[in-house]
Amino acid sequence: MEIKLPIYEGKQVAKIYTAETYDIMFGTVEDLIDAVDMEKFMSGNNNDLVEGVAKAIPKIFGMIKPLLKDIFEGLTDEEIKHTKVKDVAKVIVAIVKFSVSQVVTESNEKN
Repeated sequence: MEIKLPIYEGKQVAKIYTAETYDIMFGTVEDLIDAVDMEKFMSGNNNDLVEGVAKAIPKIFGMIKPLLKDIFEGLTDEEIKHTKVKDVAKVIVAIVKFSVSQVVTESNEKN
């Protein structure tokens, strides 16, 4: 799974960070799930999911920078200031979707 985070200079994309995969810790997923409306997450389309995550950002604000810096090697605090909330929300949606799919896949493999 490829995750991308654009960095902007004004309205132009100056740089794009890309991560191929990311192993997220269970506690981080737990915190994200607690903050996001999971009913919307499980039944909504991607736009609904991004909107739901964007609304949850105030609840998870303290964990966003460390999470982004962990996912995207070399990303700086200054660059994070030049991201759009919707792009950060897309990254979080991708992470939660991937994490949930990993749990389901591993669960099915064990049965």
